Order: sequence, then C-alpha cells, then structure tokens
Amino acid sequence: MLRRQPLSAYADLMQNKPSARFTRPEHIEMELVTVAYRNRSFPMHMHDQYVVGMMEKGSETLHLEGTAYLVEEGDLITINPGLAHSNSSLADEVLEYRVFYLPPDLVRRYTGLSGLYFGAPTRTDTLTSRKLLDLHRWFENGGGDRLEQETAFAEIIGLAFDGADEIESVPKSPETVKRARCFLDDNYHETFGLDAVARIAGVSKFHLVRSFKKTHGLSPFAYRTHRRIEEAKRRVLAGEGLAKIATDLGFSDQSHLTRTFQSIVGISPARYGEQ
Repeated sequence: MLRRQPLSAYADLMQNKPSARFTRPEHIEMELVTVAYRNRSFPMHMHDQYVVGMMEKGSETLHLEGTAYLVEEGDLITINPGLAHSNSSLADEVLEYRVFYLPPDLVRRYTGLSGLYFGAPTRTDTLTSRKLLDLHRWFENGGGDRLEQETAFAEIIGLAFDGADEIESVPKSPETVKRARCFLDDNYHETFGLDAVARIAGVSKFHLVRSFKKTHGLSPFAYRTHRRIEEAKRRVLAGEGLAKIATDLGFSDQSHLTRTFQSIVGISPARYGEQ
C-alpha cells in the first residue's frame, strides 16, 4: 500500500530531521522521493532506474561525466540508469526537489521500446516540470485505482522522454568491463580483492580500474557498494534486521551499513524502512 507521511520534507528539515521522504504507489512498481536539504552533498553514485527530477526551489550542482551542471528552479534532471553522478546544494539556501525513479523494464513494457536513452542530464522546461510535479504530488497523496495510476505513469513516460533533447541507443560496454560487472553483480555480497575481478575480466588491475570507471563512472569498489545498498534497500523494506543485512552484504557491522546507506540514500535504513 502507498504510505502517507504526516510531515512535508520541508517540515522535516525545519525540525532537523532527515529530509527525504520516499513513496511507493500501490499499483506501479516505482519509487518516488520528495527532498528538502540544506548544505548537503551526495558522493558519486548511480541508480538502476531512470532518474526524472523536478527542481522546486533552490539550486544544486550536478557532476556527471566530467561536467558540472547548474540545476535551478523549474529545471528537469534526466539521468540514465547506471550513469554515475554526484550532486550538492548551493550556499545555505534550502534545496527542494522531487524525483521519479522509473524502472527500465517497466518503461520498456509501457513503450515497447528498448534502449531509450536521455541525450542530456538536465533541461529547462518549466511547463513539463510543472506537469510532472503535479503527477508526483498526486502519486504521493495516494490517489487512483490501478487503471488511473497506470494511465498517470504512461503520462510521466511521455513527458519525460518526448520532451528530451535526444533519444539514442545505449552505448556498448567493452567485453572486459561487461565480465567485471557481471562478476560484481553476482558476488557483491562477498569479500574479495581487485585481483579476482581483474582475473575474470582478463586484464591488469590498472586497466580494469581505468576502463571500468571510464564506462560506468565508478570504480569497481564503488560499484560493489552501489549493488550492496540497492539490495539493502530491498531487504529493509522486507522487514529484515539491520544486523543480519549488514552481515549478509559484507559490511563490517551495522554501523558501517548505516553510515554508507545514509551517505547514498540520504536517510538512515531505519527511517527508509518506516516509509
């Protein structure tokens, strides 16, 4: 069921509480987040979903593929799955934005197309941003039956992709990087050294780190952390204990899991599970 929260993200901020609120609609397999931050930075990370964000207030710097983008009120953020990026709020102003995380499989089922790819990570389109904000608030408030929610999701896809500057094919990864990524996807919960990954990839450790980061924007270590946090999110929502999750996913202890989770997701695992 879609869970409603009594406080806005901005109200959380004013009470010095973690200021990201997650919502999961009842009939659509996606996640939404409403954010209000001040003086907050996120390290280089990635998402398995398409990121479609709308800036409501304030501005931030988005770093992606060696370029810094200034994202301001009314702008859209459109980031492809698996594309590493970092972001930070500017000055002491409150930064408020909303994000849809759109699963690629779900987008493919709705559009009948594979390989949809945003040509640019940001764009200024106030009208589209306003429409997407309205849809985000509607989902957050828990409205609609299955047909209405599915229709609204189709509208989100249309607004997000039809207004993009360019849609192109997803660039191919080198085979060595593919082998390394497959190994990390299968073994992210294990403890191993760079030697093991390089051996699977069939290249030197130096070449592996350089080519992996060039392709994905993250080192093999950072990518493994990403996979662990994605699995931790799933297991937290399933109600599993944090100590067991930390042990199963290769974290040194529960505190290590919590620190890593909060640095990437924006709130603690416990708070995430409550939403």
